[in-house]
Amino acid sequence: MKNLAKKIIVLSATVIFFLTLGLSWTHTDNDIIPFMNQVFPEAQSFQKIASSPVIYEGQTKGKNGRDEKIGYVVIEQAVAYGGPIKMVTGINPKGKIVGTVIAAHKDTPSFIDKVIEQKYLEKFIGKDITDPLSINKDIDRISGATFSSRGIAKAVSQGSHAVARSQFGLDVEDEVEPFKFGSKEIAVIALVILTVIGAAFKQRKLRWVALIGSLVFIGFQYNTPISLANIAALFMGNFPSIRENVVWYILLIGIPVITFIIGKNVYCFWLCPFGALQEITAKVGGGKFKCCNKAIEAKAAKLRYILIYLALIGAFLTKSPSFAGYEPFATLFGRQGFGIQWLILPVVVFSSFFISRFWCRFFCPGLILNEIILRPRRYVMGILEKAKLKKVRGSKGIEARSVNELNKIEVKG
Repeated sequence: MKNLAKKIIVLSATVIFFLTLGLSWTHTDNDIIPFMNQVFPEAQSFQKIASSPVIYEGQTKGKNGRDEKIGYVVIEQAVAYGGPIKMVTGINPKGKIVGTVIAAHKDTPSFIDKVIEQKYLEKFIGKDITDPLSINKDIDRISGATFSSRGIAKAVSQGSHAVARSQFGLDVEDEVEPFKFGSKEIAVIALVILTVIGAAFKQRKLRWVALIGSLVFIGFQYNTPISLANIAALFMGNFPSIRENVVWYILLIGIPVITFIIGKNVYCFWLCPFGALQEITAKVGGGKFKCCNKAIEAKAAKLRYILIYLALIGAFLTKSPSFAGYEPFATLFGRQGFGIQWLILPVVVFSSFFISRFWCRFFCPGLILNEIILRPRRYVMGILEKAKLKKVRGSKGIEARSVNELNKIEVKG
């Protein structure tokens, strides 16, 4: 009876998971009219004139009572780090941008808040529709929200260029993204190589080199640790441009592949910057506190499953991958976060002085995600092992038959 109830719960949870994931894919846009009114308040009505991207003609009543064109509104989106950002851009008859507004986004809310607080959107006003709008050339990026500011600039640029071509007859092309490969990419690749060598050849001394390196570079320097928000983005089909986000693909695609191949949890125990911090604090504080009852501790560790499930369901329902990022990574490494995260962080850090890898053991999704990767590997390796054993037994059988046949020949001779 107990097993039946457990199976029903698991099945129900699985069905809910895939239903909410499906809802996140069948996203319907909010009413776009209010956003168009924001960027072009002079227009009394809007007439749709193009679909890819969506372009509206802003109109107003003339003296003769007829609708007169006073400009255009274009709706375009581009992918930032956390997901797509949809921009609504107003353009006057002279080909100048008169307003921009974010209609929808799937990025980290704190990044978007920073963009708005620093009046980033106002920097586009007055720009020509033929301008490249390149980050750090035509438009300054927002420090601490680089991917968000780049995604916004790209969406505005692509939209305004489309209007330039289709409505003004201008020969303008979208700027090709340069392949970004610099110190960040080199540092992360070097750490991954070091980790693979250390884990594959059991060089434990290299582990601390990799952990300290990850704390410095993946953590504090570049703030790019793997989080559940990244996993939610993968489920929801939000893939940033590989030309600008090589590190994202190294960590989110490369690390799982490496884990599957060598059969070891390389990220959690070799590359996780927050795990590195916890091990350092445990060495300082002792980190030897253990629960008096192992059964209670085992049950408490299962809290991770509930947290991961609820976080992913919330991300799918809100259609925002950042909703799943409950880890205190951004608060520590990026000095950003919302209210409760600033309370969680000191509690976790303080506890890690006395309980080894406190966050990892009771809250972090990393161990579970790696188990999901390693379980099918064990299944595949089991099949290969059985096939190998069967082959060996078969060859021994053939050898035995050959010996018997040889003996018969010798006897007859």
